[in-house]
Amino acid sequence: MRRRLLLAIPLLAAAPLQAQGVLSRADNLLRVGRMFAAETLYYYAVRRAPRDPEARLALGRYLAARGALRIGAVLMEEARYFGADPKKVAGYLAPVYMQLGDFRALAGLPNTPLHNAERSRAEWLRDHPPVLEGPDSVSIHWTPADTGALGTVVVRIGQATVRATLDPRAHGLVLDTAWMRSKETKVFASKFDNDVRNAAGVTLAVALGDLTLRQVITSFAPQPSPTDAVIGLDVIMPLAPTVDAAARRILLRKSGRVERDMPGEHVQTLLFGSGLWLVWEQSMIPLAGEEARRLLSGGPWTLDWRRGQVVAQ
Repeated sequence: MRRRLLLAIPLLAAAPLQAQGVLSRADNLLRVGRMFAAETLYYYAVRRAPRDPEARLALGRYLAARGALRIGAVLMEEARYFGADPKKVAGYLAPVYMQLGDFRALAGLPNTPLHNAERSRAEWLRDHPPVLEGPDSVSIHWTPADTGALGTVVVRIGQATVRATLDPRAHGLVLDTAWMRSKETKVFASKFDNDVRNAAGVTLAVALGDLTLRQVITSFAPQPSPTDAVIGLDVIMPLAPTVDAAARRILLRKSGRVERDMPGEHVQTLLFGSGLWLVWEQSMIPLAGEEARRLLSGGPWTLDWRRGQVVAQ
């Protein structure tokens, strides 16, 4: 028995090392756009070493980037349980909890990367969760952009009409600092920090056509005017938007769901902190880039975030 144990120890120690090599290859494959090959290796690493925290964390991060937020979050939580660096895990979990709207989990996240104002906001949103009100779908006017952002839409905040630049690289709603004094926003700021960039906000109601989003995560930064803003793709992503350049319209769905067999070219996507990326012909293309603009210029396209894909007609 003792001899068998002595023989088993090197094998057990080698499993995490082998998993690390597999994860490194998976990461390299993902960087060059070989998404499905990378996915196979992420799953293989977890099967090879089920209790390896790094393997579980890598698979969780990948699945969250593909739109499987809840499954990805569970895997990352398990990675922390199996011994992953809690601070590292928290850094990946916080944006996933935010996308899920799970502010109870976000407010109680161990080793949170949130600063004081953001923690206060998460605690407030835990008790005042975001709400979506309005019809099953709405079509809003959209003005395409020549470069960079995806274009502009008009939103209403209180009695004000705001021209919002739709930017896949932004997060939440970014308003001019003048809005920090408005009754339409709730501002959380540390009394020890006078830098407005570290203030965290919530806009109480944002109207996109006849749809109203309540309790929208907001930050503040100087804009050309108080009636200019930036809106992250993550704000409308849960509404399964269909962007039609020819009609200059965006269709938003309250349910956030589209048919699995929706006709068109199904282009896989990955969402990272740097924005949404298209996986196309073994390369990764930023949605905000010129190449993606050309790829999607042939007709309407729909962001089916729940399945991690863009359906281009």
